[in-house]
Amino acid sequence: MKIGIDLGGSHIGVGIIQGGNIEDTMDKNFTEEDRKDIQVTIINSIQNLMDQILNKHQLSLQDVEKIGIASPGTIENGTIIHAGNLGISYFNIIERLQEIYTMPIQIRNDGKCAAIAEKQYGAMKDYEDCVFINIGTGIGGAVFLGGKLLEPKRNSGFEIGHMVIQKNGNLCTCGKRGCFETYASIKALKTKIMHTLGIKEKDISGQYLREVLMVQYHDALQKDIEEYLDNLTIGISNLIDIFEPEVICLGGSFSYYEGNPVLEQLREKIKMPNTTFNNEDIKIVTADLKNNAGIIGATL
Repeated sequence: MKIGIDLGGSHIGVGIIQGGNIEDTMDKNFTEEDRKDIQVTIINSIQNLMDQILNKHQLSLQDVEKIGIASPGTIENGTIIHAGNLGISYFNIIERLQEIYTMPIQIRNDGKCAAIAEKQYGAMKDYEDCVFINIGTGIGGAVFLGGKLLEPKRNSGFEIGHMVIQKNGNLCTCGKRGCFETYASIKALKTKIMHTLGIKEKDISGQYLREVLMVQYHDALQKDIEEYLDNLTIGISNLIDIFEPEVICLGGSFSYYEGNPVLEQLREKIKMPNTTFNNEDIKIVTADLKNNAGIIGATL
C-alpha cells in the first residue's frame, strides 16, 4: 500500500493507493491563516491527514510501502526550489518528512505526476501525442510525444503557466509579467468573478464557483467569462501549434467543468478558424481522475 500526497496552491490531499487505484482520500483547503507559516502547515497537514486516513482504515505506518508527493514548482533532490503560488523557496520537504517517517519518500512536479496518471490510467491512455494542462491555483503541465513523456535534463521543465501571453501584463508570482497563469488559472477566474459580484470572502470553494457559473449570475458574468476564455484559448492554441497533439487534457480544478458552459464555450473557441495554425479538430477533454490524478501519479 502506498500513500499519495497532492500539494496544491490552495489545498493538500492525501490518498491510500492500491495497485494504481485510490482506496480513499482526505484533504484540507489552505486558509489565509494557514499561509502565514506555510511550511509548518504543510508538514502538520501531512501528519494529521495521514493519521486520520490510516486510523479510518485500521492501518499503521508499517503498512505503508512508500510515500509519493506531487508538488507545484521546480523540484530538485527532494527540495521544492521554487513554488510561487505557495510562497516557498528551497524547502527540503523530504528531509523534514524523513525525520518523522522511515519509509521511502519521493517528490515530483505536480503537473508531471497528474499527467503520468492520466496517461497510464485516465483520459490520455489511448493517445500517443498529448498535452496535459493542470489548471488550478496556477497552471502546470506535461507533454507526451510518441507515448513518451518529454523531460529536460535541467529542472522540471514545461512550466507552461509561465509563458507570456500579455506583454507588460499582470505581475506573476514568479516575478515575470503577463504569464499565462495570471490570466487563465482558476484562481484568476475566481478573483475576477468575486470582484464582479462584490464577494469579500477570501476562501470561497471551487464548487461554489462552478455553481455560480452554471446558474446564478451567468449573464452578469458573461464579459468576465469571455475575457477569461480568450486568454485560456491563447495559451492552449500556442501549445497546439508547437506540439500538434491528438488530444488536450485539462486537469486540476478545471477537470470538474465537464458539462459546464465554460468548457463548452472553450471547445467552440478552439474550433474557430485561424485559432490554430493547421485548424485541426483537436479533442479537448477533462481528466478522468480529476484532482486524484496528482495523488495517483505521485506514487508511480
